[in-house]
Amino acid sequence: MRPLRSAFPAYLAGLGSWFIPLGVQGVLFPWLVAVVLHMDAFAVGIAQVALMAPSLLFLPLGGLVADRGNPRRLLIRYHLAYAVPPFVLALIVWLGHASYPVLIVYGLAAGSIGAFAIPTRDGLLPSIVKGNLSRAVALTTAMQMIGQLVGIAIASTADRFGAVPLLAMNGCLVLVGAIAVARLPDPPPHPPVEHPSYWHSIVEGIAEAARSQAMWPVLLLNAGIGVFYVGPFLAVIPLVIRDIYAGSAAELAYVNLGFWAGSIAAAMALAAIAKGVTLRGRLVVLAVSVGAVILAAMALYPPFLALTGLCFIWGLGAGITLTQSRTVVQIEAPPTHRARLMSLFQLGIGGGGPIGAFLSGTIASVWGLKAALVAPAAAMVLLIGIVLAGSRIWTMRTVEKTV
Repeated sequence: MRPLRSAFPAYLAGLGSWFIPLGVQGVLFPWLVAVVLHMDAFAVGIAQVALMAPSLLFLPLGGLVADRGNPRRLLIRYHLAYAVPPFVLALIVWLGHASYPVLIVYGLAAGSIGAFAIPTRDGLLPSIVKGNLSRAVALTTAMQMIGQLVGIAIASTADRFGAVPLLAMNGCLVLVGAIAVARLPDPPPHPPVEHPSYWHSIVEGIAEAARSQAMWPVLLLNAGIGVFYVGPFLAVIPLVIRDIYAGSAAELAYVNLGFWAGSIAAAMALAAIAKGVTLRGRLVVLAVSVGAVILAAMALYPPFLALTGLCFIWGLGAGITLTQSRTVVQIEAPPTHRARLMSLFQLGIGGGGPIGAFLSGTIASVWGLKAALVAPAAAMVLLIGIVLAGSRIWTMRTVEKTV
């Protein structure tokens, strides 16, 4: 296939076609569990675990498959497969057979396919963009967030239109994205090497991260974000909206909109100044610290408008963290290990999320919603202190390599 004059717009189109449905799912899935099926806090946590747990098993494998194969062709197949779960669930809901077990199966299927696709797409980026990788990372992060924001806005209509049209739309968008991915050029082939076993390859990727003074502290904080931030956001915030603010899909969407609007604003600002940023580790530490303060402040149950504002500020920190930590890994990772290392980056969020959802959902069931917000914030403060004491993350400079 002849390379496009500029493949990056097609890359962004494929990205958007994936993350708009992901944004819809982020609101629609907990809405179906908590509001439509009226499940309790523990059940909501388990459902979110089902959606994100496949990351624990399949993200490293997805990175390994991408490192050994053709990421573009693999990504087309993942798009085709990812369209199936929403179409099937739409049919089941339309027939009136929606149930908690059905949603668990949907979560497992969608989460498994996503675990393969995400590191594959990340590993493909450096071959699409020649020069100014840090700006491209910031723009792709912004596109992910814009896509999710659009999806969240669409999902806010679930109370009015129901789940069926939204699920059908998700499947159609993902199929359109396969066309955009097909327009991308093939990446350069990897040199022929003797491939070690799966577990040896995974351990090799972990060892590569552990040897890097730039990557391991960022990856460790990223894992903390998954457990202590993503988990409560998925499992506790929907319950807070339902039980404290008497809200439904619309209020849940407003909170998500506030969060992602802040994330997009931060990512776009960083895209504009990407070349001038070198103290990326320090930015990550500051942004993650702000998140702990915000999470603890939510336990005060401020007025709903203030809660949305807190989510906006939290989103600013998330935008800084995601762009800068992803840039560190993309810059520091060798091409032969890039997809595996990006899978470790995603594993922090995708794998830590279900652990955090299970823990925070359990805490909410036993000690209440306030404890489920304060405990993760305190744990993150402890982790930040450990990383600051054991690494050079506060002073390290990460500069994009010229090619």
